[in-house]
Amino acid sequence: MTADPRLARRATAVVLGTFAFLCVYFTGVFPPWANPNELSRFQTVVAMAEWKTFSIDEAVARLGDHEDKSEAGGRLYSNKAPGLAFAAYPVYRILRVAFPLPDSGTANPIFILTRLLTVSVLCGIALRRFAARMSEAAAAAEAVPLVMLAVALGTPFLFYARSFFSHAWAASLLFLAWDQLRRSEQAGGARGRAARFAALAGFLAAWAAISEYTVAPVALALAVRMAAGRSGRRVFAFALAAAVPVALLLGYDAACFGSPWTLSSAKEAAPEYAALARQGVFGFSLPSARIAAAYLLDPARGVFVFSPFFLWSFAGLVRWWKSRRARADWWFVVAALGLLFVSLSGYPNWHGGWSLGSRYLLPGVFFAALPLAWALDGPLSRGLFVAATAFSVVSHALLTSAWPHFPVEIPWPAATGSLWFLAHGWVAPNLGTLLGAGPALSLLPALALTLWALVAASRAAAPVRPAASIACLIGVAPLVVLTLRPPELPYFGRLWRAGVLGAVSGRDDARQELGAVVLEASTPEQKRLAVGIWRWLGPRPGAP
Repeated sequence: MTADPRLARRATAVVLGTFAFLCVYFTGVFPPWANPNELSRFQTVVAMAEWKTFSIDEAVARLGDHEDKSEAGGRLYSNKAPGLAFAAYPVYRILRVAFPLPDSGTANPIFILTRLLTVSVLCGIALRRFAARMSEAAAAAEAVPLVMLAVALGTPFLFYARSFFSHAWAASLLFLAWDQLRRSEQAGGARGRAARFAALAGFLAAWAAISEYTVAPVALALAVRMAAGRSGRRVFAFALAAAVPVALLLGYDAACFGSPWTLSSAKEAAPEYAALARQGVFGFSLPSARIAAAYLLDPARGVFVFSPFFLWSFAGLVRWWKSRRARADWWFVVAALGLLFVSLSGYPNWHGGWSLGSRYLLPGVFFAALPLAWALDGPLSRGLFVAATAFSVVSHALLTSAWPHFPVEIPWPAATGSLWFLAHGWVAPNLGTLLGAGPALSLLPALALTLWALVAASRAAAPVRPAASIACLIGVAPLVVLTLRPPELPYFGRLWRAGVLGAVSGRDDARQELGAVVLEASTPEQKRLAVGIWRWLGPRPGAP
């Protein structure tokens, strides 16, 4: 136990409060651009609520077109798993009492509030339960706030928690399912309570699977973990409750695509996505060592590049095993993460297009972090972990302070992308900018709270060697070097960066930055790229 439990409790509250504030403070939208991933899901919500249909034809006409669509029977549908849209539907219906029908993209208060009251709220609940579970099982309970901080602010979890994507949503559902499974086992002789917890675990696990199809192996691992408890009553409750979301999905698929066994991904409207879906099984082929390595080490996406503190998970798993505690959960964590990673290593589109980090791996973030506190049982291990966490937290603060959606052709995006955008005065829209604060001033509340959370979590983990302040400086030093001397971007990267600034930020309507890069083209390939980007992101005819 920590020498001062109150310090750990206060640090946990600070981290959770900072996470909640950042989810609310940043709007998550960049008008006039609307992220296709979010817009596609939101259009399903609007279509269900306003026109009593799953088809998004009317919603596309009203809110805008995009590439994330499926087509069947001459009608358009979202190509996303429907779980998040189903959950957001009642929230949207309640909000519509006070808000008008949205009329364009996702730059509407009703969209932001729908996202906040679904994804963000659930992620906050999962984060709180994560801290509670670690406090019960960790070898070093004083390190729990530090691990909580690393997960909340040192991974893409925060960004996707304040977005209408399904990755953080699915991560939270899966962890809460495991949490309820553990509660069912801890209920002892209270058979009714144990069955209720098991039923909720099954419902949440299945809802995660119908929200993000790629997490089905993790949901299956949860089912096996439940069956290992050898309680027929709990297993039956789990399976019966899990059947409800599955039935919803089957009904949705039958209504939209003519068969309960046909997923939206099999009816992609965009030719490039349709071609991908036809490869292997639903677009998945045999696992690739190249893709596996890229998930972990690629400079534009790698987990260990963005969040190096996860390297401690390996030592944590070893020490957890040696402790002989909760062996069933140890096996579950290894199996769930292994199934998720191996299956995703067979997906050619592993990078996820314009995105932040390895978003397809994010649903496993809580399970990957569970072993961390087992590895932090000494001052030196905690000190080095503070350094890795400081690097991760500051990197993600920089990445999400401006435009965060990067193609895989932009390596080290914090240094080569985010800093460049910030230098041009472009910050992520937030409550400060909405109230008229300048770009730099609007970021101060978010940065101050992030620093406070880092200090509070590091203090709670004491003793730390080297001292927490020194460890933080050591951790941030590589990022400072990267920002002072950023790697040279390939020509396409510089074109894309300048084009996005002009097309989305509103700070370069004449495309002066893009024009300057276009003029640098010297080879036939560069000239071809320059023409393509100018046609795509250059000024529109008739625009001011």
